[in-house]
Amino acid sequence: MNEKRPVGETADRPPEAEAVDQAAGGRRQASGIRERGTRILRSGQNDTPGGACAEKRREKTRPEPGRRWTTRFFYPIIYVTLWIALRFYHWPTFRGRKNLPQGPCVICGNHSGFADPLWVFLLLGIRNLPWTMSRKSLFEKSAFARNFLLTFRAFPVDRDNPDMAAIKKSLSVLKAGDRLLIFPEGTRVKNGKKSEPKSGAVLLAQRAGVPLVPVYITHGRKPFRPIRIILGEAYTPAWTSRRPDAEELEEKTQELMGKVYALGNKE
Repeated sequence: MNEKRPVGETADRPPEAEAVDQAAGGRRQASGIRERGTRILRSGQNDTPGGACAEKRREKTRPEPGRRWTTRFFYPIIYVTLWIALRFYHWPTFRGRKNLPQGPCVICGNHSGFADPLWVFLLLGIRNLPWTMSRKSLFEKSAFARNFLLTFRAFPVDRDNPDMAAIKKSLSVLKAGDRLLIFPEGTRVKNGKKSEPKSGAVLLAQRAGVPLVPVYITHGRKPFRPIRIILGEAYTPAWTSRRPDAEELEEKTQELMGKVYALGNKE
């Protein structure tokens, strides 16, 4: 008696072929499940709040340190506190506030004391908080120190090695229309000692197309003695080319520091 086969199946189809078809069908089904799972996973990453893409979007829209509400809220409080405390510790005289440009600029001063940036902040006024390069090691002391410095527009710089991150940050600050405070001498220079200023400040000003502003802070400060903080006139060095060499950068740096110390020689 002949066995009936399903419709559409040939009489001479071997059992091995049926086994191959069943295996292929299983693989196709498993592949379809994997594809659907992959689409669901990608959709979850793109659309769910915990997805990587959503996190990147939040990161792009999140204000960077120095532009957040903490700076706008806490800086006036710290500014007033510094104004009261430092004026008791020293007897400062501020000059040249009218010389501060309205737009972006690189403010450069001599460096002889830890409080030099604070004196410049008081000179510029409560509404003119500049960005400041600070030694990288200061950010590594503690999480509180790091967050405090970042909140008040300080960013780290590696003084011993070329720091491209600090250069890019400086240029972005200037291109955004903000002011940048740099001490070209890099480290505190005691009264009567010779300094070796770095050319990074004039290079940044040249690349960003912004003026330099010299500022002088009294050397050899002593408690309960008068000091002067003087802001000079903004100027733009006369460059011989769009890409100055190391020799020209060194020349313009010496010119800048000459203008800084000349402010201290004025009555």
